[in-house]
Amino acid sequence: MTGPPIAGQPSAAFAGLIGIVAPVSTFAKRDYLMNATRFPSEGNWAFCRFDSAEVPAVRLGFQKGGFNGGAVDRVPSPRYLQLHLEVMTRDGAILWLPSGIYAADSVVADPEAMDIELTHGSQCIFSLRGWPRMACDFRSSDGDLEVQLNFDLKSGVILPDCYLPYCLFAMWESMGNATGTVRFGDRTVAVNGKVFFDHTRILAAQHRVRARHMYVYTTLYLEDGSGLFGYHSADAMGQPIEEYCFGVFIDAEGNGRLLNDASLVHLALDEEGIAKSWKIRWRAPDLLLAADVEVQFSRILRCWGAPDVPVLRQEFSILPLVLDASVKIGFAKSARELKGKGLAEYFNANLWPADKAAITPGPNS
Repeated sequence: MTGPPIAGQPSAAFAGLIGIVAPVSTFAKRDYLMNATRFPSEGNWAFCRFDSAEVPAVRLGFQKGGFNGGAVDRVPSPRYLQLHLEVMTRDGAILWLPSGIYAADSVVADPEAMDIELTHGSQCIFSLRGWPRMACDFRSSDGDLEVQLNFDLKSGVILPDCYLPYCLFAMWESMGNATGTVRFGDRTVAVNGKVFFDHTRILAAQHRVRARHMYVYTTLYLEDGSGLFGYHSADAMGQPIEEYCFGVFIDAEGNGRLLNDASLVHLALDEEGIAKSWKIRWRAPDLLLAADVEVQFSRILRCWGAPDVPVLRQEFSILPLVLDASVKIGFAKSARELKGKGLAEYFNANLWPADKAAITPGPNS
């Protein structure tokens, strides 16, 4: 695949067509349920942005089965679960990261309904139940951190397939409402806002493509009820990878479209190499979205779960980034400007140390 993605193309991993925004209630079961017989790696991830000043954001989710998203023939072990429960508070980040602790096959998923659970002994670590209204419960093994949220998912879209050197990465993304509680220690905070919920699938395959060296994944919901999200990816030379530079705009009524002309400018990094601001534009012949994004600085208050969890910010390049933004929609004099809030992920391979304990050498290593 070369060139920008085009709406209406078939997906390698999902039954629906790429780039067509639709109510998630119309998604086929085979697109939102897990299928271990076909996909060696699948996951569910939620990026939540709340109105709360005390707890502005939460990112949580899991990936069952390791996959090689890099450029060298070394594969993260598929035996263990990647698991994140990350609470962004007014004072800083509280991160429970037990990746590599729980066996991947400990996750139990109903093949006929959205009902996924991980238990360890008599304790439920996480559960996801219901569709398209979901009950989402995640808690740390020591009980110090717990998130109980209800998602009401509205519109969603299958994103373009991402061809990486050693796999194909596919996902759909949805947007909806989120409400519930977040507890850390003896403090419980009620939260209300939006969720960007996605389902990822991986197919192992080799492709002669440029590796993603950097990407910025931006999600924003806007004050009029609309929302937008998208990727901007670049290779090791800093050149955009057109196949994975795109955005999706969904208006307040749930109508949306894929925008395959994306450009990222003025990406600024802080002293620890983590993104602190950027400007991103998505364009179609009749629509222009231009977002001016600022990141709320978050120090790490606590990080635990696995023996090798990051202690410093520069050791964790995918720290959730709490966003405030100004977004212009339209052209010139007809443009309107809206405030937006979101949660982003910035990846840079230079800040991604290999975890030797969780890596298995490939056949050519």
